[in-house]
Amino acid sequence: MHNRSNSHIFDYLVIGKGLMGAAAARYLSQVTPHVALVGPDEPADWASHRTVFASHYDQGRITRRLSQDAVWSALAQRAIGQYAYLEKTSGVQFYWPVGGLYVAPHGTDAAYLAAVAAVGQRYSLDFTLYATANELQQADERLAFPAHCHGILEPPPAGYINPRGLLRAQMTIAAQQGARVVAETVTAVTPHADSVEVMTETGRILWARKVLIAAGAFANCYDLLPRQLDLRVKSETILLARLPEQEASRLRDLPTVLYQIESPVLDSIYMLPPIVYPDGRAYLKMGCNTSADQWLPDLEAMRAWMIRGDSAAMAAPMRAALEAMIPDLAADHYETHRCLVAYTAHGKPYIDQLTERVYVATGGNGTSAKCSDTLGWLAANLMQMGGWMLDFDRALFEARFV
Repeated sequence: MHNRSNSHIFDYLVIGKGLMGAAAARYLSQVTPHVALVGPDEPADWASHRTVFASHYDQGRITRRLSQDAVWSALAQRAIGQYAYLEKTSGVQFYWPVGGLYVAPHGTDAAYLAAVAAVGQRYSLDFTLYATANELQQADERLAFPAHCHGILEPPPAGYINPRGLLRAQMTIAAQQGARVVAETVTAVTPHADSVEVMTETGRILWARKVLIAAGAFANCYDLLPRQLDLRVKSETILLARLPEQEASRLRDLPTVLYQIESPVLDSIYMLPPIVYPDGRAYLKMGCNTSADQWLPDLEAMRAWMIRGDSAAMAAPMRAALEAMIPDLAADHYETHRCLVAYTAHGKPYIDQLTERVYVATGGNGTSAKCSDTLGWLAANLMQMGGWMLDFDRALFEARFV
């Protein structure tokens, strides 16, 4: 017998205070104030942090409407359309529409740009195609690529967002609408006949009529799910180049870059223009897949990577690639940081109903920050009405299990 006589029962409880979870909480709290968003704050000291980490601990993520995949493009288009409302209503600026450049070599990767262009044509999106390296230099003379490359320039609203800022905006509005934010880590979810029991690491018990698990890379950790999701988590290395004020000013309006580099150790580069980080300095950020990336099978492996992983192992080739893209880059310091990417079995997020009262929204596949508002909206609608709100087949987002 579970005694709830002295317990408040939320209509909806969202586990995971990241970008998808916060968006879902905002949409759910538009309908009812009886919403809880539960998840730990960003740790001040990673080395002593004992529980989970999130991938929004950063200042820059690329946002764009173009994509190789029409589904991701549709998700992003709706989300980008919400940015102005989110900024105005929350008072938090998180979006900079500087444009975006896609670059790939002719030949083996030509299909990449062809797919991007096809999606652009399907949705009547603006873009400029640069068929040769000489033409590509017209996109931005500060950037350089090998002679056999071509590219596509996507104008604003493409650009970048600050994920910390987007999260703050979503949480601010959710709180304005009555949602309660609980800064704890959930360790167990127990469904009952008429409600769901949620336990945190401190032993606190919360009750809700319906629960959404939006725990990102950590969804399979602890005792949250009725079954383990088919979710693979990979280490990700980020390079930050600290820029003096004059150099940051020179490069501040660079477009974001997605570059299919030809390299034995690097793959799928992304780069953002200089962004001011919490220390008040401007950094130019680059990330990519590397030959040193690892699949991280459990909580301890993920924590070990985030706290003490050897991200510096790939610093030299990453720095060389960045300096090749910006040949006269005047950085005064380089450092690496660590991140996690959660991949689903089908390449789309899992947004699904798992039991009568438990739902899931997780698995960003390295490309979900920009469209997290749409993903939260889909999950919220599924919980509230049992319906699917996009033209795409709901099966594309079905949860898969191991």
